[in-house]
Amino acid sequence: MIPRKILKLILVQILITLGISGLCGLGWGRTAALSSALGGAVSAISALAYAVRSSVVKGKTAEDWLQAQYAGERFKFMATVVLIVAVAKLYPALRWLEFLLTYIATLAAYFAALLWDK
Repeated sequence: MIPRKILKLILVQILITLGISGLCGLGWGRTAALSSALGGAVSAISALAYAVRSSVVKGKTAEDWLQAQYAGERFKFMATVVLIVAVAKLYPALRWLEFLLTYIATLAAYFAALLWDK
């Protein structure tokens, strides 16, 4: 089962993505908004990939739990790389500034989540 804190983080990432994409759309148009949305989507999908993989713990020891976290991080990294390459290949009109701006903003939410109590 995916922890509630991680689900909350993914929701926050989606809300950040919607907000920044909306602003990009108003300021620079549809291509900027879509590029921004794709950046946020990469971050949220990779966080979900981590959550799914790290929640599969085989055993009951602390070492088993830690191994699941490491596996989740590896899975997240690979998902991120695959998704960024796929976006770059499949969307040639990608505006990298907007894509990276939203990706970094949602990634910052990931690190800010470490400070949340519940």
